[in-house]
Amino acid sequence: MKEWEDPTVFAINKRAAKANRIFFLDQQSLNDFNYYSLNGEWEFKYLANHNLYQKDFYAVDFSTADWDQITVPSNWQLQGYDKPHYTNVNYPFPVDPPRVPFENPAGLYRREFYIADELADCQNIIRFEGVDSAFYIWINGEYVGYSQGSRLTAEFDLSQYLNYGASNLLAVKVIKWSDGSYLEDQDMWWLSGIFRDVYLYSQPFFQIDDFKLETVVSAEENTAKIKLDCIVAAYLAAESAGSQLKIELSYQGESLISETLKMAAFKKGELKELNTELKLSQVHLWTAETPNLYQLELSLFNAAGEKIQLIRPKVGLRTVTIESGQLLVNGKAIMIRGVNRHDFDPDLGRTVSKKQMLADVLLMKKHNINAVRTAHYPNHPYFYELCAQYGLYILAETDIECHGMEPVGRWDELASSPDWQSAFLDRMERMVAHYRNYPAIIIWSLGNESGFGDNHRQMAKLTRQLDASRPIHYEGDRQQEIADIIGPMYPTIAATAALAEKETKPVILCEYAHAMGNGPGELKEYWEVFYKYPSAQGGFIWDWIDQGIAVENSCGEICYTYGGDFGEKPHDRNFNINGLVFPDRTPSPGLLDYKYVMAPLKIKDFNFKEASLTLTNHYDFVDSSNLELKWELKTAGLLIESGSQDFYLNAGDQAEVKVNDLKLEALEKLIKARAYEVDTKLALESYLNFKIVLKKSKNWAEAGHEITNKQFKLPFVFNKFYHPEYVKAAAPLQLTEDDYYLKLKGDNFKLYFTKTTGKISDYYYQERSLLADGPQLSLWRAPIDNDNSEVRYNYTKEWRTAGIDEMQPRLDEFAVIEYQDNYAIIESDYTFAPPAKDLLLKVKFRYRINKYGEIDLKSSGFFSDGKEHSLPRLGLDLELQPDLEWISWFGNGPGESYPDSQAAVYIDLFSKNVVELHTPYVYPQENGNRSAVRWLSCQNNAGQGLEFYSSHNFSFTAHNYSKLDLENAAHNCEIPQRDKIYLELISKNSGLGSTSCGPKKLKKYELKLKEFEFSISLKGLTD
Repeated sequence: MKEWEDPTVFAINKRAAKANRIFFLDQQSLNDFNYYSLNGEWEFKYLANHNLYQKDFYAVDFSTADWDQITVPSNWQLQGYDKPHYTNVNYPFPVDPPRVPFENPAGLYRREFYIADELADCQNIIRFEGVDSAFYIWINGEYVGYSQGSRLTAEFDLSQYLNYGASNLLAVKVIKWSDGSYLEDQDMWWLSGIFRDVYLYSQPFFQIDDFKLETVVSAEENTAKIKLDCIVAAYLAAESAGSQLKIELSYQGESLISETLKMAAFKKGELKELNTELKLSQVHLWTAETPNLYQLELSLFNAAGEKIQLIRPKVGLRTVTIESGQLLVNGKAIMIRGVNRHDFDPDLGRTVSKKQMLADVLLMKKHNINAVRTAHYPNHPYFYELCAQYGLYILAETDIECHGMEPVGRWDELASSPDWQSAFLDRMERMVAHYRNYPAIIIWSLGNESGFGDNHRQMAKLTRQLDASRPIHYEGDRQQEIADIIGPMYPTIAATAALAEKETKPVILCEYAHAMGNGPGELKEYWEVFYKYPSAQGGFIWDWIDQGIAVENSCGEICYTYGGDFGEKPHDRNFNINGLVFPDRTPSPGLLDYKYVMAPLKIKDFNFKEASLTLTNHYDFVDSSNLELKWELKTAGLLIESGSQDFYLNAGDQAEVKVNDLKLEALEKLIKARAYEVDTKLALESYLNFKIVLKKSKNWAEAGHEITNKQFKLPFVFNKFYHPEYVKAAAPLQLTEDDYYLKLKGDNFKLYFTKTTGKISDYYYQERSLLADGPQLSLWRAPIDNDNSEVRYNYTKEWRTAGIDEMQPRLDEFAVIEYQDNYAIIESDYTFAPPAKDLLLKVKFRYRINKYGEIDLKSSGFFSDGKEHSLPRLGLDLELQPDLEWISWFGNGPGESYPDSQAAVYIDLFSKNVVELHTPYVYPQENGNRSAVRWLSCQNNAGQGLEFYSSHNFSFTAHNYSKLDLENAAHNCEIPQRDKIYLELISKNSGLGSTSCGPKKLKKYELKLKEFEFSISLKGLTD
């Protein structure tokens, strides 16, 4: 049987799992271990079917004249070979474990490297951080070994194969499919090759073979101890008595502990275990909020007194426990503000640079994220170092997912099979043994979506033997037989509360709020549950990044691709486009909403009489000493006054904080004194805006970085809605008609109604045409991913079945109701209905037009059956002339918002070009809604245009494309740009939810109507 089709064979001559000792953030460590990177250009041969290529390509004298070159690390599908393939659940090959397709591609790699003569007395190890899916290795034509486990470190001892002081030939054969592929079905692109770092390092044969750190702290006593277990080995020769292990601990350069352990003589091949405890007082504990790190140095001296090895791990003093149904760090319950993270780069696939990893960490920290689930496999060790340094908790998941077994009805088969047990255990052991010394990891996970069976029971048992200091998570253990944490996927808000009420174990949602496309919504309601119930301790949003591979189209534009774009079958379309950041790591509106919903500082309950705020510090460990409260008073976008001050709150405290220098009794006079500066088009609404910012820079953000904000409206009596006042005399309104048009004319305007449609066909103001098509009822939006779910509920299907997308108007009556010198009232009565159905919506448009050109439009309607009907939205569609591209509004901004995603917006005066109102979701869909609008203008460069206003809040979208354009486009780069502006004035919106994978929307965010009324006014503008 071939190795790659035998589940009991996953390592040949591969080194046993040991604690990592190569620390990329510590240049001294790299120097001490003679770190030598093998990244770069390698010779490469792609084989569409490796079974048909039997040449000894690894031989020293083999000619590679017809080979290509490839960059390592990389995935060969993104280097011009083979094609990417995306599936969420299904295996892309027949389900016949452990068999894989005979037509099994492979990549052959070769490169030469030099190794110094002085390293001949060292153990020289090659390490592959990630190779997908199985590989063989040769050195100088000699076979070295074999490995599986794509996202687990593989090490081989090359010492006996190397030519010292000379060049060496390294050859690697990577197999695309192996039986390991059945364990690696992780909702991502199937990509192959050497995709993480490859490097050499050296250490003496008499060495610290392995070491384990465990920290135990007493936060109350401010003490800690470090339990250190070391294994010292004499592999090549005996070692005389007198060797020593010196242990030194320091903090920020200050030496704290120095201890030396002396050892007796070693026989050749003997291993000795050394144990000690380092006790500390006045400690600096590690948490995600206080990422304090101690420097430990483990120095090995031989019997001659020579220092021959130095290992320099960072130590975070922290303890993880579970008590009374809560997860505790250092004795305190924590809140998980988390995300699931895939390794992904839009250009490089699964190859993520160290620069990109750092960018991820900094972006997470700046958006109040404090935890990462490494979904669904171990990450590069550099990522764990960054999380320790900058402060992120890690739920560390091993490289196992067998989701493709579910559709064929064999969900638990591999998890229960004795033939596969060793493979399950190996993957868990390698993760735990390799990463258990990293302080950022606070939870182990047995993998993802692999059913449940005895193999998981044995994995849990092994994990506790290797490391009893951390709890275990596994979502597939629905009864928590072995899991210490209740970690479901996508429970409803009510179900989350019900689980937490029991207070049996911590409830930490391993996946929730599916961030696919426009969304997620309803985050606020989840966080109300998290804060209400002690056992509800947050969760991890799915997921961090849109996994869109970048390609360039014929116009030179970057398009981000998803499943099916490379002709692969089967595939799951755009289900991999579900991140809080776009493929280029631009934050989505969903990330901004998440930042403010779960911000660890809350501002609420402004007391106008006392000028005080209620502030809550939801940090688990830090006080507010490095935070500053800033405030400003604005009226209709005009800054009136501002200030800032310190405040103090311990972690977990709530208090009323007096806002210094805020004299409310003087504000009304101050605003009145400056109100003349406000553009008369705007409502004289006044707001106090508060924000909490960093007072001093942190390693992840500069001083002034905003943690949270809150806005309060001032209740002043002159806060009245704007209505234009006309002081200039105007000629009487003229009304004429012909066979086709009803015409109204004033001094500055002309208005045309088409008699066959009852619609405004054109509106001229100061001789300039502004409208390309007048208001028409809108009940539709281009479906968002959360409307289109096949997992829980498909709203789009419901709406289309009812015919909402095909509602067409029939003009029943068009008439002049009243005509005076100052105004005219015109009504258009319609019946809206879809073809082949009897769903009838009776609609009336009532226009009141005065002699100044102001139009008051009242639209109303009812369903003739008297029943409520589910709708995507209720609004009015208009088409404007293309040069009215400068959009200003007084309402929520600056970004988009919907009924269930309001946390990141506030009311102010905003201005953007129409192209800036577009949100570039990879898969085109409804976007760009601005809510709670009082006033809106669309103007050209000369200041001419239209303004819209209402006594009731409304929303709007404005784009250079239609809703149909969005529905017809498959990628953002395919959306056409039309020579007009499509404006939609919206009375009501259905919410976003996260139904693409999560539960149905809450009823309060569903839009159901049996009747409606919507009023809005519009008028021409001059500069």
